[in-house]
Amino acid sequence: MVSPAPTTRPAVSAAADLVLRNGRIYTGDAARPWARALAVKGGRILTVGSDAEAAAHAGPATAILDAAGRLVVPGFNDTHFHLPMGAQQLDAIDLLDAVDLPDIQRRVRDHGRQHPGEPWIRGRGWFYSALPGGRPPTRQDLDAVESTRPVYLEAYDGHSAWLNSKGLERAGITRATPDPTGGVIVRDTAGEATGMLKEAAVELAYAAQPRPSRAEKLALLERALALLARNGLTAVQNAHGTEEELELYAELERTGRLTARVYTALSAVAPADAMGARPFATTDELVGKAVELKSRYQGPFVRAGAVKIVADGVIEANTAAMLEPYANAPATRGLPNYTPEALAGLVRALDAGGLQIWTHAIGDGAVRMTLDAYEQAARANGARDRRFRIEHIETHQAADTPRFGALGVIASMQPLHANPTDNETVVWAGAIGPERASRAWAWGSLRRAGARLAFGSDWPVVSMSPFLGLHVAVNRQTPAGKPAGGWLPEQRLSLEEALAGYTTGAAYAAFMDAETGSLVPGKWADLVVLRDDLFAIPPRRLHDNQVLLTMVGGRVVYRSGP
Repeated sequence: MVSPAPTTRPAVSAAADLVLRNGRIYTGDAARPWARALAVKGGRILTVGSDAEAAAHAGPATAILDAAGRLVVPGFNDTHFHLPMGAQQLDAIDLLDAVDLPDIQRRVRDHGRQHPGEPWIRGRGWFYSALPGGRPPTRQDLDAVESTRPVYLEAYDGHSAWLNSKGLERAGITRATPDPTGGVIVRDTAGEATGMLKEAAVELAYAAQPRPSRAEKLALLERALALLARNGLTAVQNAHGTEEELELYAELERTGRLTARVYTALSAVAPADAMGARPFATTDELVGKAVELKSRYQGPFVRAGAVKIVADGVIEANTAAMLEPYANAPATRGLPNYTPEALAGLVRALDAGGLQIWTHAIGDGAVRMTLDAYEQAARANGARDRRFRIEHIETHQAADTPRFGALGVIASMQPLHANPTDNETVVWAGAIGPERASRAWAWGSLRRAGARLAFGSDWPVVSMSPFLGLHVAVNRQTPAGKPAGGWLPEQRLSLEEALAGYTTGAAYAAFMDAETGSLVPGKWADLVVLRDDLFAIPPRRLHDNQVLLTMVGGRVVYRSGP
């Protein structure tokens, strides 16, 4: 337990506000990776070193924290997060650990009984592998347990939704409803909607649901921020962002309620998501708004300056863009959202505006198309520090591996997405076949080829816990230790490499590397104290840890116990 400790302090000029001593501090700085103590002034680190070096900065009013020999690491920075979406779904049914269809049905039934006044029964997190034989879900599956109120269950990846008959009715989806551009209303052989929606079709169901008020949004964000602090997240990089979202963060910051740094990427095509986003009519409108937001939000806590593009869908639903047909659906290569020419034009325009670009690209076709677009934009617009990013990269062609390093493209990946359960090793791998699945989440190959790695969770797609992500990155196994020997063990990272993905690499990915990511003098005092020493415990236990204290800018925002 971290607790205040009395001490005798010499009077010094410009005394520290706080000294943290008696710790095992992993600084993340290659020049001096380990220390015992640090001193903080004005939210920034004054010194890092021995207990005596830090104590030299203490004065009569300096607060002293005793780390009691615990491991201290830089605060975790999640590079791919959906904060408003996850906040709005805090009261939804959690299906991430639902094992099969009866389990899902039971949870829907129980939630409905416990919340009789809810206009919609909402849940999220079901895995494609939970359905019998991997078959698609149907409205009848949900009608069997709830037929009087609409039910909306979002898949764990956010790219598919599952509705009962009443939900389809409220969404206005009938036999005659056409598929929206970029989306699919799954239908049976008679042409009737089955209850499953893919990609842009999900927005039809979003639009029919009630929206929270501004006060409710702020309250939900505060609840989510408390979860961040408990998990040691001192910064998040929010994909799928909106102008309203930035305004909400700014209000929380003004009132002292924003307890994590947030870097937000504006959505290139904004769906009707949790913050009520709206699409942009033209590329010029998108660029203009993104540049304006970048000029308005460049503070230490609320920052803009990036745009998020979604190039394709997901492999499990056969909507990720592949270079060759799917193994389990040979009539399709996926559902790309852009032609190569359109993507290249959009990237070129955004890059010319001085904006950072994040592109969701899961299939090998989308990854290649994105790398091509980045290369063309850099050639057209000239040299600058652009830090292009590709998000997810679930599979890619070996020929494209060295292009990340050569082009300076950041591989922004989510280790827990590669948690080798049946959803990944059976459903995901079966969709594309063994050859392409042999390059699943190949962060080891990318790093060895010179790519910069940046890690996140994609919350609420999976747990925000960085310990679960570290576990998969280092072990390539589930927390239960399966499969024996690891899934594609050649892609494992060392603990130091995996930690860098959540700290120094994450800070670089957000242009925050001069301010955060490591515990060195001059940077913000963003740190966490852990119950167990990550460097001392067996790798198989990395997932099982606890944050004892989270500090952001020298301010303790979470403490376990008194």
